[in-house]
Amino acid sequence: MVLQHASISETITTDQSGFTIRYSEPLSLVEVTLNDQVSLNELQPQLSYLLEVIEDKQPLYLLADTRKFSLLGNEGQKVIRNNFLLPLTTSSVIKFARITEPDVFTQAVIDSLLSKVKCESVFGCSMQSFTDRETALDWIYSS
Repeated sequence: MVLQHASISETITTDQSGFTIRYSEPLSLVEVTLNDQVSLNELQPQLSYLLEVIEDKQPLYLLADTRKFSLLGNEGQKVIRNNFLLPLTTSSVIKFARITEPDVFTQAVIDSLLSKVKCESVFGCSMQSFTDRETALDWIYSS
């Protein structure tokens, strides 16, 4: 199944710059893309806003382009884990796909972060990393 040009029915705008959140009701998908590198000070409010959108829309699927998160280091990982991944456990999301850099180092950092929070056993949703949007969407909508 190729969903590269998945229908996005709504772009959710915010006064917070640096990222775009799009929602597709027919696909039950929230998609997040960072447009710029974010600072640690900007990260927490952005993650909180994303959680509000997820709470409001109740999507089954989440797709996040996390390539620019890799530069935040250990402190950024803690903010993501504590302020997004753990609160995500009570959401409607059943599959969470991340688009990451194709390099081994970045993948190891993200895998390390997720292993610390015990992924599926804690979240109740499946999580997987991909290097492109098309493959991530194929996984999301596969049985």
